[in-house]
Amino acid sequence: MTVRSWGRPVLCLMAGISVGLGFAPTDLWWLVVPGIAVFLVVVKETRPKIGLVYGYLFGFALAMTAFRWTSVLGLPVLAVFAAWLAIWYALVGLVVAASRNTAMWGFLGVATWMAGEWLGARFPFGGFGWGRLAYTTVGTPLDGFFPLISATGVSLIIISTAFLLAWAVSTLLKTAGVSRNLIVPSVCFGVALLVGLAGLLGRTYDPAPDSSEVTIGVVQGNVPGMGISAIGSAYTMDHNHLSETILLAAKVNTGQVPAPDFIVWPENSTATDPFVYPRTAQIIDLAVDIIQTPILVGTISHGPGIDERQTTALWYDQSGEVAASYHKRNLVPFGEWVPFKSVLVKVVPILEYVGAQSVPGTTVGVLNVEVANTPRAVGVLICFELAYDSTFDDVILGDQTTTGAHVVVVQTSNAMFTGSTQMAQQDRITRVRAMESRREILIATTNSLAGLVDTHGRVVYAAELRTSDSQVFTVPTRTQVTPAVVYRTWLDLGAVLLPLLGAGIAFTIGRKKTGESHV
Repeated sequence: MTVRSWGRPVLCLMAGISVGLGFAPTDLWWLVVPGIAVFLVVVKETRPKIGLVYGYLFGFALAMTAFRWTSVLGLPVLAVFAAWLAIWYALVGLVVAASRNTAMWGFLGVATWMAGEWLGARFPFGGFGWGRLAYTTVGTPLDGFFPLISATGVSLIIISTAFLLAWAVSTLLKTAGVSRNLIVPSVCFGVALLVGLAGLLGRTYDPAPDSSEVTIGVVQGNVPGMGISAIGSAYTMDHNHLSETILLAAKVNTGQVPAPDFIVWPENSTATDPFVYPRTAQIIDLAVDIIQTPILVGTISHGPGIDERQTTALWYDQSGEVAASYHKRNLVPFGEWVPFKSVLVKVVPILEYVGAQSVPGTTVGVLNVEVANTPRAVGVLICFELAYDSTFDDVILGDQTTTGAHVVVVQTSNAMFTGSTQMAQQDRITRVRAMESRREILIATTNSLAGLVDTHGRVVYAAELRTSDSQVFTVPTRTQVTPAVVYRTWLDLGAVLLPLLGAGIAFTIGRKKTGESHV
């Protein structure tokens, strides 16, 4: 059976769209493996140069579908972004097509896909890791693997299954024997069943918490606008979060909610530096005086150099003094800073709107502070940092200067993407991180989904979109660490080396059989 040449690129585009629909908020996860398999079956019939093109078409369609939320910055931005991301999938198409006549094609293809996920999440300019196949599995039996083998291991399971299905389809199309036709699908079904059962068993892994608890308030102040004008006029963000904090204090005083040990405001809850603008400092001081508990404030701070800024979390203790701070480490290129700015702004003047260049922080996001008169390590992640493995793991593990976090909070400002699919995708990443670490994660956002995710990635509470809200949650402190976090580096390495080892074995067996046939 063959596919007409004009139909092949169409199939690759459709396959890419199918895989893209597996990501939130459509969550059609059951399309992911078949979509990849269709792409592989088509590519396996082509020459390397054509495989490269088909892989690019597949990747472009996937990115345009999954990450359409970047179009809030303009359709050209989405198109350019998708054109870049498609390169990683083009390499898969090239490798599969180049090795199609050997027993190594599946192993080499899996290794290339996994290497692309790893590299794409880190390069260039810090990378973009939102396209990992693992993020399509939240709520499926596979999510039981997250605390054991991390998102990398889950992606490996998915892509290996897709290659297995592609092999089965290719075999069935070329084989007329009834017995062979029954064996191949039976093997595929058996493997899928065993993997699913193992994933369900993994859900039972649940490290015990510590004996202590922390009560944390989460504030969502809301913003008036959308897109690049989301934050409104000066001090709108500040006043909204002050107002909601006053309402939270009223709920505490009337016994509607327990008194929090500290509260969390989101990223950019103040749009100006409280060390530079007295009015901003006064708003925060007033909030602390009213709520009578420490506040973790997200702000934009000036410096460290001229025309530079940092996205910062400031811990205001109960006396209104800044006792600890953290500067965001993973910055969004062309959003918080502009690579080669002096050159690019001349070509693309709109980049001037990015403003002062953001500078990444250099310390781990763990604040060692007093919480209810007890020393605590409060882990802080700011927005897109959730997608960076090393940044997240540092919060859980700590380093030479600090212990790992006892509780984990996320501050995010996604108001620019209001009404887009970005918020749902960040929610899925948050849920994956909770499962990987078996930690509760509290989320404070400017205008959507503020709340709590439990250790199994279940949403305990999520605030409504474009509303102001405040809630209080009591969570246990935790110090135990999962295998997914401890061994992530080895899991990343194994996800590429194991398929390569398989390719080496297949190559050796193939050479041996060839040699025997000539005897």
